[in-house]
Amino acid sequence: MATKNDYAQPVISTEQVLSELQGCSPLQVSKQLINMELHDQRESLAVMAQIYDEFEQGGNVTDELVKPLILNLCDGLLCIKKLGLKQRGITATRLVSEINNFDYQSSTTTEKDQRFEKQRLDADSKSHQDDKGEYARTKADAASHTPDNYMEDVGKKTAYTDSYFSDKKRVYSELEVNDRGERKQLRRNSTSFKNELKAKGLNAVERTYNNDHNLPLKHIFDEYGSSKALSVTDLRDAAGSTDNFDIVSQKINKIKLDSSWSDLKQKRDNLKAKPKLSAAEKKTLASLETHVNEATWNKALARESEARTAVESHLNQKVASKLTADTKLVKGEALKAGSKAKDELVDAGIGELVILVVKAVSFELKDMFQNGITHDTGCASSIDAFSFRMKRALKYITCNLVNISLGSFKDAAMNFVKYLVNAIVDMFVGILNKALKIITEGFNAILASIKILLGESSGAEKADAITKLLASTVVTYIGFAFEESVLGFINKLPFGDVLSEVVMVMFTGIASTVVVWLLDKMDLFSVKDEKRAARIKEIFDIRIRQIKENTDAFEAAALQTLTQQKLQFRRMAERMSLAIEHDRNVNASVYAMADFMKVDLEINTTDDFMALLVAQDRLEV
Repeated sequence: MATKNDYAQPVISTEQVLSELQGCSPLQVSKQLINMELHDQRESLAVMAQIYDEFEQGGNVTDELVKPLILNLCDGLLCIKKLGLKQRGITATRLVSEINNFDYQSSTTTEKDQRFEKQRLDADSKSHQDDKGEYARTKADAASHTPDNYMEDVGKKTAYTDSYFSDKKRVYSELEVNDRGERKQLRRNSTSFKNELKAKGLNAVERTYNNDHNLPLKHIFDEYGSSKALSVTDLRDAAGSTDNFDIVSQKINKIKLDSSWSDLKQKRDNLKAKPKLSAAEKKTLASLETHVNEATWNKALARESEARTAVESHLNQKVASKLTADTKLVKGEALKAGSKAKDELVDAGIGELVILVVKAVSFELKDMFQNGITHDTGCASSIDAFSFRMKRALKYITCNLVNISLGSFKDAAMNFVKYLVNAIVDMFVGILNKALKIITEGFNAILASIKILLGESSGAEKADAITKLLASTVVTYIGFAFEESVLGFINKLPFGDVLSEVVMVMFTGIASTVVVWLLDKMDLFSVKDEKRAARIKEIFDIRIRQIKENTDAFEAAALQTLTQQKLQFRRMAERMSLAIEHDRNVNASVYAMADFMKVDLEINTTDDFMALLVAQDRLEV
């Protein structure tokens, strides 16, 4: 895009206008001034058209899209752990940006890489996972050194069953219904009941009740057991909630086993979609289709959702109470968060120092190759100029070390808060954990958005910048969400762990770049129109000032010229009047006046007049 100087109105001095008016007659002065003014008008229209063309054509696709994509590919290569660059915040994209935009007048600032920040948070979350040992269903299954680590509360289960049967002459499955909407009748298991069903040709397993956990015990242990704030006793208490029990047929319970209803339905759907099934798979699918109809599925899934809400609410309340009551728990996580923030402070400081040195030295080298070693140094010799450049770069580096230190310490403080909050969030479970995770993972994006909101740009520009920021953040996180499924095959290759990370960085970087580029082209908030209007105003404010200066020069030059011409005309008129008054030949005065006015008389001598008489029958004056 052109600079403001490219659109600048040429400044015309009084001397230049006088030069243009030099030799003009009084009759020509006004026309010359009008032409100069019309030239300004035509120039302004051309500038307006050029500005519109610039915004219609947009930026250079190579600069906007191709170069960033290439740099993202390089980012993937630089992210290899053995190089040690990624953890220090050094990427190809940032290095090129810092070098190209370097200016000695600006101060250096620290920057965050969303992809790397997400990886750090994921690694931090993995470190918070609590190992509760092997799953044990009953007290008898528990290990001798952890006798209380078992999941089934037999007392609560028995109490629920007794309560369900206590005031009912007939009992029915809480989930199973037939196609007519009738619930399946069940009874307690007994020899007489078995014989009665056998005599009717009915299967006792389908009519005998079982008390089933909607969310299986192993499912609760695996899904929620990673929280450091929860013990196995807490998990057992939540699993024994009345909302997690349902009376169903023994047959359904045997089909379900340790699966949740959601997992079981997914299994059925996968089998139905599979083109070819083994004998065992056919048997499983037939059993599910026979004993669980759609009405039962709908009821079971609804009850599972209620059970999950109840279990997660119970566990999250337990976490909240422990966080407020157990100061050691929070203090321990604060110490770990501080240690991680300190380690990252060292890495970040080294990375920022490297970038600071590279961009200053690179600027000097680039300037030497492009403009010559003595350019903008005020030195005559190359040796003195090179010394001057290196001293200038060193001075800049030294002055900005303070900014790096302050920025790194500020980032360390924010990292401490982020890691502490992340540790606390990881103690909660379920939907609440996922909701809080969004806030934690978007911590840097939220801070950046606040910074944009507090900036001096317009509302449309703020909305556009925040939209692009959030879009690139979301794309990055979506890339991580699909990492296992998309890149699973790469991990099986030699050096797969390194390759998968490289490919992931490239993929998320390229996706973010393309999304931001598309948003820029879509211009959802009409930022392009706003910027074009602002640019037109900025350019024409400058041009108006320059035109005013030119107009002042016109006025001064015109007055000076007309004053001189008026005096000259007066002298000629006086000479002509004296000649007439004293009855002298006025031809010389007439010729001088004609030359002054730039008028071609065509008749300058007596011979010219006589030739005219001969050539024309009638003389017209």
